[in-house]
Amino acid sequence: MVETYNLLNPQSLTENYVRQLRQTIDAYLPQYVFIGEVLQNALDAVREAHHGKHNIYITIDLDRAEVCIQDDAMGFPNEPNLLFLGGGKKDGKKLAGQVGVGLKVVLFSSQYFSIRSRTATDAFRFEINDAYRFDSEPAVRPNFTVPKQFESDPKPLDRAGTEVRYRFDGSSRVLSNYLKQVEEEALPKGLKSEFIPTLANAVESGIYPTRFAALLACDLKRFSYLAMTDIPDALKDTTVTVTILCQNPQEVVGDVLAELFDQKREFTFQVPVGYLEMGETVSWAKPPKPAPYAQKLGAGGADLFRVQNGFNVTEYRSESDLEQLLTNARGKLPDEIESFRKNLFPRINFVRLTIARIPHLERYLPGGSRRIFSANGVVTQHSPDLTRGRNQQYVRCFDIVVDVDAELNYGKTHLKNMRLVGQLKSFVNEAYRSVIQNAASRFVGKADPFEEEERSVSFWTKKDLLRPELTIRKVPGDENDVIALFFELAGMGKFPEFRWYGLSQRDKYDARAIIQRVLEGPEILEKPTENALRVVEFKIRAGAITEDFDREDKSPRDVHLLIAYEEGVSKSTQFQFIDLEDSDTRARAPEKVFPHVTRVLKDMQSGYEVQVLLLRECLEAFFPPPPPPAAPEDAVDDY
Repeated sequence: MVETYNLLNPQSLTENYVRQLRQTIDAYLPQYVFIGEVLQNALDAVREAHHGKHNIYITIDLDRAEVCIQDDAMGFPNEPNLLFLGGGKKDGKKLAGQVGVGLKVVLFSSQYFSIRSRTATDAFRFEINDAYRFDSEPAVRPNFTVPKQFESDPKPLDRAGTEVRYRFDGSSRVLSNYLKQVEEEALPKGLKSEFIPTLANAVESGIYPTRFAALLACDLKRFSYLAMTDIPDALKDTTVTVTILCQNPQEVVGDVLAELFDQKREFTFQVPVGYLEMGETVSWAKPPKPAPYAQKLGAGGADLFRVQNGFNVTEYRSESDLEQLLTNARGKLPDEIESFRKNLFPRINFVRLTIARIPHLERYLPGGSRRIFSANGVVTQHSPDLTRGRNQQYVRCFDIVVDVDAELNYGKTHLKNMRLVGQLKSFVNEAYRSVIQNAASRFVGKADPFEEEERSVSFWTKKDLLRPELTIRKVPGDENDVIALFFELAGMGKFPEFRWYGLSQRDKYDARAIIQRVLEGPEILEKPTENALRVVEFKIRAGAITEDFDREDKSPRDVHLLIAYEEGVSKSTQFQFIDLEDSDTRARAPEKVFPHVTRVLKDMQSGYEVQVLLLRECLEAFFPPPPPPAAPEDAVDDY
């Protein structure tokens, strides 16, 4: 008889561990829970296997919210503690995985989870159901046992490797949040996004069977662990094959993504490992298409000449190369150069810079240009805010990758060394001020801050709000629309709990108000005091404020209430949306809950919580039916 222990028995697994497990899961972005973590494990397994060509197979059944990922590497070891407790033997190997919590996060998010493995000496299989209910009340918490060693697989895999299959509960938001994140990252304007023709190019050229296949491949190659900015030798001959199954696209993925299925319900395609850059997507198109250049930037970026239909890609690796990116038109280096030489240059593996016209970058790169740091090829969530340089309109004219030799944090999305992050941000800012902005201006000519369609906003063609009770006729397209919508509702008496004391564009925060909380009496409004003033922020999508927090422009400690049209997606793993009912605010200080709040944005590191009032939900409550339309396709997020 196999010896077992009860994993979720309250006597052997403390409530404190359950709480820590929930916080760990909440720290992971939907794309990593749905596919990223298991894919990263497969990629790391192939890298450790070294020799020979390898295959990774991914099957995504969208109807069942089920994923299966199989590799042909060395096989997962028969050590249950690695699956349930984390840990591992990856330290110092510069792999994407570090502390072994990725599979645990997926397992405890799943309704069904199975792992099969075949090594040179062993083959096992393990299945588990309802692990996602691990933090239910003790009386109804699943009671299942885990072997101290996995039992042998009676029908082992055909070859060495690992197969992980997992399915999410129908009420889980993992799949819907993942699809929403893909749409917001790669198609910020929905079907009107400039990237849509590039997806069609991929299908017409025979690279991908449907536009959805091309979109998913591009998202994986731009925003997941498949996006290796420097491809290790062990992965250069690795083939990643993806199969998509979905009989009801409109019901499962929504109208925008369903349109991209191109009438197909099952299709298979291959995705090469590597970070998606403009040269790859341009190759799908028919002429005329932007022509590639590889001109090194001279002092101050003076060597480039203007082109109407091209893009310049250069790479910098040596110390002299990196200094070239900092040498201004007068031949001078910045004051920080000695610090860069001593502390930063030895850590930089390479800098890859692409300069092109704004329409080209937005047409051939999902979501447009980016500024990213990667750690030994693994893309992070760091996004340096460019504050130096006068010509900010040229920021959208370049895409840059800075790869460094550094360790990732617990969630594998940020660098551990924050001092290094500060130096990297300073380096990119100085490179932009000294060289890049001038090079971009010479290469693309005069760059307007906004594209033509953004300058001449067609208010008439924006989506209708479909609320005849309101004088606001269109779905909010910017922050001012959100403010106007809120105050029209307030004028109709829908928010009697608020008294406003001013809005400001000069202040760090948008507004101040006195708000009668749910357990307070009206005296707070009748006899106001300055101490009762609350800080209020407005956004189109609440998730956009996480970039303000990451840049430290604003602090979650200071914001009492965030008012947004809709929730959106947090762009930082440090900040996650949770239901008000699950929040510490509700549990520990219910007297501090603001009216009409149903969601909370939580800082997973500090524990601070920002309450979120969603106007889209309020409209549904105030004026049912019809429901409001989907997120505005032409909205410009305010981050």
